[in-house]
Amino acid sequence: MLDLYNNKYNRETLKQNIYAVKLMDILKTQTLDIKFIVRYILSDLYQLHDEDKAINIYTILRYQKHIDKNELIKATEIYNSDDDSIEDFESYSNRAI
Repeated sequence: MLDLYNNKYNRETLKQNIYAVKLMDILKTQTLDIKFIVRYILSDLYQLHDEDKAINIYTILRYQKHIDKNELIKATEIYNSDDDSIEDFESYSNRAI
């Protein structure tokens, strides 16, 4: 299990553990880029907890001070989830670790 409050993790580690932690905890403790935020934090595919479902642009800006609001808005507008190969929860949970 990741210790988000005491360690910083790279993008790949966060991605591999996306279903094992709350998105809000990632948002509060890690330094994220816009691409990760749009693909994972704002995606309802990964929002398993009620707290995660309440995340919006203003929540992100509160915890990710380095993110530019206009760049984030633009990224959310042009993002197309079909462009990604997103592994769904069932596939993730059934794969051998």
